Amino acid sequence: MSSRVASILGKGLASRLNRPKNVRPFIASFSTNAKSLNDPSTFVTGVTVEDLEKDAALAQYFAANFPEYGTEVPITTTTDTTNAHESQNADSALEEVDDADSPLNIRLLAGYKRFEDGTQPCHRLRDHLQLIPGIIYGSDPTQNIVSIDSSSKILVKTPWEQIQREMDRFTYHNFESRVYDLTVFEDDDDEEGVQHRVTAANVQHHPFQKKIYCCNYLRYFPGRPIKIPIQYVNEEESGALKRGGFVVPQNRHVSCIVVDGVPIPEVIEMDCTGLRLKDVIRVDRLMFPEGVNPSKRVKKDRFLVGTVFGRRADAEEEDA
Repeated sequence: MSSRVASILGKGLASRLNRPKNVRPFIASFSTNAKSLNDPSTFVTGVTVEDLEKDAALAQYFAANFPEYGTEVPITTTTDTTNAHESQNADSALEEVDDADSPLNIRLLAGYKRFEDGTQPCHRLRDHLQLIPGIIYGSDPTQNIVSIDSSSKILVKTPWEQIQREMDRFTYHNFESRVYDLTVFEDDDDEEGVQHRVTAANVQHHPFQKKIYCCNYLRYFPGRPIKIPIQYVNEEESGALKRGGFVVPQNRHVSCIVVDGVPIPEVIEMDCTGLRLKDVIRVDRLMFPEGVNPSKRVKKDRFLVGTVFGRRADAEEEDA
């Protein structure tokens, strides 16, 4: 594998991709019970090895729908777990360098072109290979791509660790507010890949488990609106907020247009200086960097950031 591919994927992921293909590298990295692949009840509840030996039709069904059944995968040891944590730390360190080198504040992601389609194949990708299915869609006038053309949609699968790394850094709510250069490889032998500038969209999660079902990508180009989170600053300059008041948010993100060549901000700051109880916060308190403007969807007289609330006693003290 070339140094360019390794730099995009990260050291940990690149080292696993260099293993023999029949080793199931992602299972060895994330599963602590690889023997479960030899247990048919893992795939169909209640089915045993004896059932497969007695019923030829059932065995044929397993062979056709669960090709990974019976695959020998080495069990993850304590050393492997330590190496996995070291790999993730190396990936994080690499991304810090990428941020410093990116003048537009655009981070890197990598994935593979997906040829599997349907419910069962996608379940196998998530549960056994730790690859999250998704699709790249949307128009891009800079590359003459039109969304109504069926060829503009590309099926992809992204390693779970890459998505989770970004969510750990930007939180679940703000992950879709970042722009990425996503490199899509055909397979493990592809050393070039095709790069797409995208934003994450329609990310689906398990209600309470740390599990991702789907991660789609929308093509991004300068001029396309992007929702950027709002961050409060100068709260100590507000008498209401200092005395226990708080802002009840109506909008936690604001839709922005970023001019070509301008770094994409991680947050839009809102100045809290002088806020009083029952004040209604609108666009005029948002501080947009140079080259970043609210989109047409943000009406200055209608867009509501939030309202300041607190105890009545605090209001009387403030008036006094």
